[in-house]
Amino acid sequence: MTRRQYLKVGLVAGVVVLLSACAAPLPVTTPTAQDEQFIRSGRFALAVDNADGSRDAVQGGFQWQENPQRLQLDLTNPMGTVLARVEASATGAILRYPNGQTEYATSPDALVEQLFGYAIPVEGMRDWLRGQTGSRPTTDLALQQQQPSYFVQDGWRVRLQRYDALGPKLLQMHRHQAQQNLSVRIVVDY
Repeated sequence: MTRRQYLKVGLVAGVVVLLSACAAPLPVTTPTAQDEQFIRSGRFALAVDNADGSRDAVQGGFQWQENPQRLQLDLTNPMGTVLARVEASATGAILRYPNGQTEYATSPDALVEQLFGYAIPVEGMRDWLRGQTGSRPTTDLALQQQQPSYFVQDGWRVRLQRYDALGPKLLQMHRHQAQQNLSVRIVVDY
């Protein structure tokens, strides 16, 4: 796999989990210290099984920093080197490579579809990382200690586990779509 393919597959994992902060307007609420800055850091693994029998897999790390106006996501290789930075705001989403190249789209959803050719429900990911299901319909909702532990939404089977004060520290997501099975595992370190 070339470096650019590695970056793109890695970006899918990061985008799947993290790029949704600005995909929809934030509700108007009285801000609290927790609402002002949301930071998560950890590791991801993505596997894509294609209908032709081939498999793409990548793993790495992420650092997510979000406030009500902006999201910054750094995607790193297993050694901690930043491979790409994603910045999202109400005006759009930008992917920045270390060599200075950029990719732009009007929204995180559009960026994913532009780069990979298929839609991923990144709007829901912001909620999922916080241990919420959001406003879109879910099925098969299971709760554990009054927190979502499993549900199906937008075709994704989502399992949330090991909660701390900010949300789940383990997220597992699976989806079967035309010609592909996608599996994403996110481990939040802090």
